[in-house]
Amino acid sequence: MPNDHFEQLIEQLKPVVNEPDFDKIFRSLTEGEDGPTKFQLKMELRRLTAPCLQVVDLRNRVAGRCQPYEFLGRRHYLDEVALDIFERGLKTYNGVFTQDTYEQIMTAENNNRVMQEKERELALSRKEQHAERVATREELSDNDEEIRSPYLVDTFNFGEYPYRAEERMNFTVEVTIEDSSQKQVKAVTSDISITGLRLRVNKNQIGQRGEKVSVYYTGLAKEFTLDPNLPIPYTVVTVDQQGDKTYLSLNRQPQFESDQFDEFLRKFINGYKKRYRVNIDNTYQTLLNKGHEQFLMPRLGSLPIYFSLRNKQLHADYVLTTDNNRHILEDWINENNQLSIGSIFNQRRSQHFIKRLPEQPPASMTLLTFSLTARGKIYYYSALAEELIKNGYWDTFVNFASQKSSFRVYQFRLREVNSDDAWQPQSIPLEVQIPFRLQPPSPRVKQAIEPIQYLGVLTDITDSMSRFAGSSYDTNKVKALKAFLHPPSVPVRTKDVRLEFVDLRKEQRFSYRSRCRVRVGKSIREGMILDLSVNGLKVQLDDAVNINDNETALITLSGFEKHHKKHQLKELPYLVVNADMSRTTLNLKVPHSNEPHEGAEFFRYLIKEHRDQLRLLHENTSLNGIELCLRNLYCQAPPTVPLFLYQNNKRHITLRRAGHSNWSTFWHQFLLSLPGSTETSLNIQPVLRGSSFETQLIPELQQLSRSDRPVRKLLLVKLYREQGESILQTEWLAVSNADTALINAFIDQCLPNAVFMAIQVELCRTGRPDIQFVQAEMTYLSLYASHRATELEEELWQVYGIADTQDITSDLLKFADVDNEQRLQQQKRLYDWLNM
Repeated sequence: MPNDHFEQLIEQLKPVVNEPDFDKIFRSLTEGEDGPTKFQLKMELRRLTAPCLQVVDLRNRVAGRCQPYEFLGRRHYLDEVALDIFERGLKTYNGVFTQDTYEQIMTAENNNRVMQEKERELALSRKEQHAERVATREELSDNDEEIRSPYLVDTFNFGEYPYRAEERMNFTVEVTIEDSSQKQVKAVTSDISITGLRLRVNKNQIGQRGEKVSVYYTGLAKEFTLDPNLPIPYTVVTVDQQGDKTYLSLNRQPQFESDQFDEFLRKFINGYKKRYRVNIDNTYQTLLNKGHEQFLMPRLGSLPIYFSLRNKQLHADYVLTTDNNRHILEDWINENNQLSIGSIFNQRRSQHFIKRLPEQPPASMTLLTFSLTARGKIYYYSALAEELIKNGYWDTFVNFASQKSSFRVYQFRLREVNSDDAWQPQSIPLEVQIPFRLQPPSPRVKQAIEPIQYLGVLTDITDSMSRFAGSSYDTNKVKALKAFLHPPSVPVRTKDVRLEFVDLRKEQRFSYRSRCRVRVGKSIREGMILDLSVNGLKVQLDDAVNINDNETALITLSGFEKHHKKHQLKELPYLVVNADMSRTTLNLKVPHSNEPHEGAEFFRYLIKEHRDQLRLLHENTSLNGIELCLRNLYCQAPPTVPLFLYQNNKRHITLRRAGHSNWSTFWHQFLLSLPGSTETSLNIQPVLRGSSFETQLIPELQQLSRSDRPVRKLLLVKLYREQGESILQTEWLAVSNADTALINAFIDQCLPNAVFMAIQVELCRTGRPDIQFVQAEMTYLSLYASHRATELEEELWQVYGIADTQDITSDLLKFADVDNEQRLQQQKRLYDWLNM
């Protein structure tokens, strides 16, 4: 029939079609319908109530078991569902098997064809929503074709550099092992060092972790002058079960001393290690880990901040900077060219952060800041999201601050660190003489890093959040924002430590604050130079000016004029490279011309003659060697999950590696919980379903150069249950033009009963591998396994780009105006799913 209304009429009339007063009921129900419609109703009723002569045979067509059913000399084969429909139809139509009953049986949901059709429709519907069922762990095995997909990526562990104090030689020889009850069993060694041993025994024969045992070198005694009855005491360190064999790793007990035995083993290993090979698995693993870390670290988009704790307050002693996170620091250089980022962490906030450390996710908070420039001074404001929501200033702060070009939203995470972890020796035993060996930090560096107790990570998420800000606010409350104003003095002198790597900038840029005057047409604005180079300037104006990209601005260097009167510094022409939305921050460059530019000549002179007064934007002004220590502390546990993309000789790009971190986040746990994921590999397929990899990641990377800032994408994830299955839906958005209405609609779909996650993805191209940093390990590996060293170096040269992923769910939900109760419920649903 034409629509649902007529279908309802049919359903109402079918049971009474054989009743004596059918015509009366029909007229009552169809009052107001026209003649043709009434005619169609009667024709459809006549068709449905006509006797059906079809035989129903559901064998092989339904999931249930079918039984024969005799009716009027015909044998039907029906399952329980069909039998119930058949008998109900007979009651409805006075013992007649009608066409209506037949159609109900054939379209019942137990019918395989119907079920398949519905599954196809459901799959199509999910595909349109970028959703797909997540297979259960029981459905997937290690040999499953789906798991051997391009999305199964191997993992490496951040900060894991297995060190061995001695060389281990791969050597097989018979020994006898005796436990504390004097039970003896035969064993075979797999590798041997002066104070260590790894051997193989039959399953469950002997050995538990921590057990004291004695080893008799019976096999060596047959070929060398060695006492076969000399018991060497060992402690079982690890027990590794592999099939019906057990591998025991042993450490010799320190109380055993025998210069003669040590000398024998030393000469034996040195004499035979070229023949039997040294076990270099730990060196290979160190190279793999360090090699990938060195791709990520120079492209770090978040800012690591290293804190000591004095008088119950976090003191930001150091920041670790790269080209990609430098923009965070530039916002915190005041008018006196001092780094004032430490003023965020007052005593009250410090205690709040430390109190949050035991929570999950660990001490993650949303921080909002902006600054005002007036009368040659910069005034900083900052607030935690919790502070604003609790005191009712959220809308006022966000909407007022978002009108300023200085508005920033950060995610801040904090964890404890041990300064002893700042020095990580290379994996090569100290007894081995090898070039490029790193030396431990000097006493001066040790003294400098010893007070460090906490590591904070500040991530700029402004682009993902600022679009949610409105433009209206209560002007009466603006004065109250003074409560979030930083004190005028800089309480903490933070040192900027630069990670060393190949500089990719066209020219050196220097951070320096100096007043200037900008004229655009008839408009004149006072401003401040933020940074400078020979051919460029970055200027922040006190008030907005109407100017567009590629227009000319005339710059008067008023702050330099009084000290450099020999130079012409008035109304120097500069081209606007770009201006921010508020038209208060301008990036300028010298226009192309055959004539000398007076501004470029002046800054060339200034940089040459007054180099000591300028802070190079990528200069390491810290203590010598401290950058390696701070790098090691960060690499112990980064808060992100980086994915590494490789490009082979045929220019085919694939995902190959992912970084594991000890800093557990919900996002990391989520990836580990996906079916097929293990500690050594992650199954990314449920997240990069369909063509997401080819359409969302690869094109963006191919448009980037190695010196470009990262491109940010926003990945929205919805995880829900449907018909007993876990369904995962994704939506990819470009942060630069993300539609807030779409994001809000996605969140609204998730809030009732689904898990919502928001992941910020930073895409960047990589450069050449930093082989110099791992040269010692590479040289050592080449001595004993040159083919493995070659393969690993070739693998590192194939690293093409990085997709660094970070969970910003909590921050986005706050800006999307989701109340605290709903955020907690959503987090609980995720926790429940992770623990299924």
